[in-house]
Amino acid sequence: MKSVKLIHENLNAGGGAERLAVASLETLKEMNCSIDLITFTEPNWQQLERIFGISKLRSFVNSVVKVDIDFLLGKGNQTESSEHNQYDLVMNTHGDILPSNMLAERGKTSKFVTYCHYPLVPELIRNLKYDTVLRNFMEMSKYRYSSLEKLRQKALAVYNQMMNNSTVLTNSVFSSNAVHSLYPSINPKIIYPPVDIEFFSRVVSSDFREDRIIVLGRFNPDKNIELAIEVARLLKAMDFKFEMSIVGNISKSYYPYYHHLEKLIKKYGLSETIELKTNLDINNLLDLFGKSKVLFHPTIGEPFGICVAEAMSAGLMPVVPSFGGNTEFVPQHLRYSNNEEAVKIIIRSMDATLQQRAIMNGSVKKFAKRRFKHSLKSLLNKVW
Repeated sequence: MKSVKLIHENLNAGGGAERLAVASLETLKEMNCSIDLITFTEPNWQQLERIFGISKLRSFVNSVVKVDIDFLLGKGNQTESSEHNQYDLVMNTHGDILPSNMLAERGKTSKFVTYCHYPLVPELIRNLKYDTVLRNFMEMSKYRYSSLEKLRQKALAVYNQMMNNSTVLTNSVFSSNAVHSLYPSINPKIIYPPVDIEFFSRVVSSDFREDRIIVLGRFNPDKNIELAIEVARLLKAMDFKFEMSIVGNISKSYYPYYHHLEKLIKKYGLSETIELKTNLDINNLLDLFGKSKVLFHPTIGEPFGICVAEAMSAGLMPVVPSFGGNTEFVPQHLRYSNNEEAVKIIIRSMDATLQQRAIMNGSVKKFAKRRFKHSLKSLLNKVW
């Protein structure tokens, strides 16, 4: 039986990266691996099973080791028990934002896999936006760093070391190019993220669709949800009749952002038009997909966009920015460059035929979870 250390900061965030991490756990379990989960936050297994529609998810993991920044940067004891010191594979499924000190494992294993959704850390450190992440890590750490600047340098060094000493995977040509531009010696292998195509396809032929727009993504400022509210404001000014559901998972630290959105909705007189839904389970999301017509995506530069592919598999018409990984599978006539273009595409998409919705469904079947599992198994069999 192979032993695996899987590293992910916080599964409870419930976003696309977490969906990939959970699918990786499923894959490793199917390969009869013994898995230790290394994380900053104790998983809420019951909520995760409900959100992702996977029963007995906790049983996939042999143990959960809760760590802090000392573990990532090579300070102090890495695990609570010496039995965690030997692994056949170390896999970081949050390689976009989370440095992992792979060199600390030297002599114990030489098999490292990093799934990098997009190489965010170097740019975030340059523009100091990574300081928020570092401060959160420092609050959990027993080690006292002499300065934030030294911590930035250490984090970047560890991130670079991780990228240069791993088999790097990513989610799109868009992200692959970004990795290669920062790390010229790396040519990441693209393994598309897992999408529950078969599950969401159940409603592709739904006859109960309303003039409803869905906005789907974590309640996080990075998702630019304000843009969706601004688009709704423009639609209302045109006297266009519609409803909008903004749906996403939320963690405690982002409730101020959630309340900010509530205030914007009230300020623009959209309380009767826009509803906010948090931590929706997968069955309720399916029902909402079945009575909606359009998926509006407000996040510019999305590395892939699992939520876009999910909506397309359910027969929704996607309206996405003209820059990002989702341009690789969303037709050009459904991409916008500004708010006015987005409004025009939304109005036009409301009248999509069943045939057009079926075409959307067919175009994303290559992202089915079973294909992700097959690709990951093939890669791991080569790595081992």
